[in-house]
Amino acid sequence: MRYRRVLLFIFLLFSLQAYALPVPPSVSAEWLIKNINQPNLAIIEVSNKVDFTFNGHIPGSTVTNKSAWRFVDTDGALVRLPIDTLAKKIRQLGINDDDGVVIYYKGNDTDEILGAVYLYWLFHLLGHTNVGVLDEGWVGWLNAKGPVADDSEPPQVGDFVARPLLALEISTDELNNIRQHYFLVDGRPATHFQGLTKFQANPRYGRIPGSFSQPWQDYMRKTDEGRFYARAPKIPELLARMKIDKDRPILLTCLGGTGSAFNYAMFYAAGYRNMRVDDAALRRWNERLLPLENTNLKKNKDK
Repeated sequence: MRYRRVLLFIFLLFSLQAYALPVPPSVSAEWLIKNINQPNLAIIEVSNKVDFTFNGHIPGSTVTNKSAWRFVDTDGALVRLPIDTLAKKIRQLGINDDDGVVIYYKGNDTDEILGAVYLYWLFHLLGHTNVGVLDEGWVGWLNAKGPVADDSEPPQVGDFVARPLLALEISTDELNNIRQHYFLVDGRPATHFQGLTKFQANPRYGRIPGSFSQPWQDYMRKTDEGRFYARAPKIPELLARMKIDKDRPILLTCLGGTGSAFNYAMFYAAGYRNMRVDDAALRRWNERLLPLENTNLKKNKDK
């Protein structure tokens, strides 16, 4: 009951916030072209400084990368930086407290997309929900013939203030204690969920008992030129297939937090609000040798 009250509070907070320029969770290129010159609109590219500088970017944007927001903790898990550090980094990007924010990625590799959706979740965690991810990223921007800039100036430090919504994340211990009572979604690739394959960084095969699979790869597309992009579905396949009510609490995990953040962003764009992200995810879960199930256990032992 207490958990449901916390999630209801989060839902009401998101619903009652008002902004001079409300940014949709999934931003179309057409919306951004129309609003690009609006005051109090900030744009962040997730790529690298070389690509940002020499291959063009959306006018007025600033640049960051996936690794800037995370560190390896004492358990070997890759997790977010402390709240104060995150807020300082956002101010250094020139973000002000009353800004609407659009995040996009170049799509040179999948890490750029994962970094963009992870940053989106971090903004929510810091209490700033007037933020969206550009649907189809740089690919969508170019296809819509959006303007491209090749010059930039260092951003002036902004006045962003963190108002943390720490209920949007869940610790390994709490996840283990309550997982059997809630809808738990695993964002890893399907073969990893099935126990057939695994990331090299993952020491064990299998999935958390009772979890369901919604791979972050399902949202991904690739152009003929090799550029990656993601398209937000009207409703993610797992939620549609299982007819999950939008008020139902959802716990999100993966191997290391970014797949969970991907599902968070796509679920949120589809109207879901009662979600908590397991940032340390299976890296810490497996370090602590917590329970896994694996129907392909014998097959993996034979490898």
